[in-house]
Amino acid sequence: MMAFIMLLSLSCAAALMLAPRYEAVISKEPYGESRKVLTTTGKECKFPFRQGGRLHHHCTTFLSSRPWCSLTHNFDRDRKWGFCVPEKTQPHVFVHTSRRPTDPCQVNPCQNGGLCTLIPHRHSFQCSCPESYTGRRCEQKKCYETIHLRYYDIGESWGRIHLRNVEQCTCVAGEIKCERVRYTICHTNPCQNDGACRLITSTGKEVCNCRRGYGGPFCSFASSRRIVPNNVLPTIKKPKPSKPKKAVCGTKHKKRLSIARGRILGGTSALPGTHPWMAAIYIGESDFCAGSLISSCWIISAAHCFFRNPLRSQIRVVFGQQKFNVTDPNTRTFGVEDYIFPEQFSVFNPTLHDIVLIKLKKQDGQCVKKTPFIRPICLPDKSTVFPDDFCCTISGWGHMFEKADGYSSLQEGGVRLISHDSCKKPEVYGNHVTHNMICAGLNGCVDACQGDSGGPLACAKNDVSFLYGIISWGDGCGRSGKPGVYTKVVNYIDWINSVINRKHKNS
Repeated sequence: MMAFIMLLSLSCAAALMLAPRYEAVISKEPYGESRKVLTTTGKECKFPFRQGGRLHHHCTTFLSSRPWCSLTHNFDRDRKWGFCVPEKTQPHVFVHTSRRPTDPCQVNPCQNGGLCTLIPHRHSFQCSCPESYTGRRCEQKKCYETIHLRYYDIGESWGRIHLRNVEQCTCVAGEIKCERVRYTICHTNPCQNDGACRLITSTGKEVCNCRRGYGGPFCSFASSRRIVPNNVLPTIKKPKPSKPKKAVCGTKHKKRLSIARGRILGGTSALPGTHPWMAAIYIGESDFCAGSLISSCWIISAAHCFFRNPLRSQIRVVFGQQKFNVTDPNTRTFGVEDYIFPEQFSVFNPTLHDIVLIKLKKQDGQCVKKTPFIRPICLPDKSTVFPDDFCCTISGWGHMFEKADGYSSLQEGGVRLISHDSCKKPEVYGNHVTHNMICAGLNGCVDACQGDSGGPLACAKNDVSFLYGIISWGDGCGRSGKPGVYTKVVNYIDWINSVINRKHKNS
């Protein structure tokens, strides 16, 4: 108990003066229990509230013998709290709320193996369909083109060369319908691996006739990479005449589906390999944060995830993970050798300098090997600036809406950068936002919920992603007028390099 009081004494002394007990009022709903709880001083608890690397939906006894709660949604920042009334003293009083309809996903409406995902607050659902099906309920079969090694949607058209004939094809009710068309020679040849090019006169589109052993729209797939229909490679864009050098970081699989999938708050389910730098960090029995792989042995996350100084032996890091706490042949798990905070970081104000470097423990003399599902994100230069309103990407396994208790498959969403001046307005965050922070996601964009703490704000240039921010804090989750706040990575580049270089010399 004394440790709890010491930790909070700087800002919470007034809350320790106990008033006569007030009784809690509870509201229960079909999708889980939400509470309207009054503290012993008569103030309302704010659920969920962020404390450390966790989001609390109930009163907690962390560092205390009595249940307590935060009076704001961000305890880490505001440090306002109170003791909760013991549950045994609560009367059977309920807040009248309109009962929500039954879960539309209770009986799966998605056909052909589709996964049903509830759309919060709208009493609706979305179906995440297998690659070979489309439609609201996954009821429509796509067409698989064996020459291009990909699926085409209903009504989609494409050209091909089949048995030396140039054809224009369309996907009709799950079947490929083709007819021979006129063609001419190509002015430039986009076909790789010595493929022959023809130009369809009616559409002006090039089609390729691939040599034996190659496939794909532009002959870019070798025969060793041929695949079966239920595991199709992403659609390959038309290659450019001059090919730039291949980036060693920040590259990922292209997303190949535009249909709505699961729901980071307002975002969509990410496909495997689209965020290969994502690290799932499991701390102890219950804490979880995300991070970003920046080199073979190093990841970056949010310092507030580690403010309790957990033992290294209690931390495990998983790469290549698609579903929360689920391993598969694409995942790799590592222990932690060390984690390092900036000198300025303080547990008494963990949202300032909210960045931590984590060194992985080697296995058989090495750390992470690159795979299609695991690779690092690029660090920006100190001079890197992405402009206001620039669209970046966030990702994580966090709650899909504010009162959700569970985790999900990996989520992704686009957010727009917000000017520092706008974020510092009194009605937004005021002076809580410093020059070491970035804001993103205002006005109906997606937002990062708990569980995403420490994950990347990735901004891309020329198809290369840079770690521009670290998911840090915000007021609630996706609240109107309250954007997400991110640690500004460019301000810590010198510190990052000095730590990694120093550790490298000592290893």
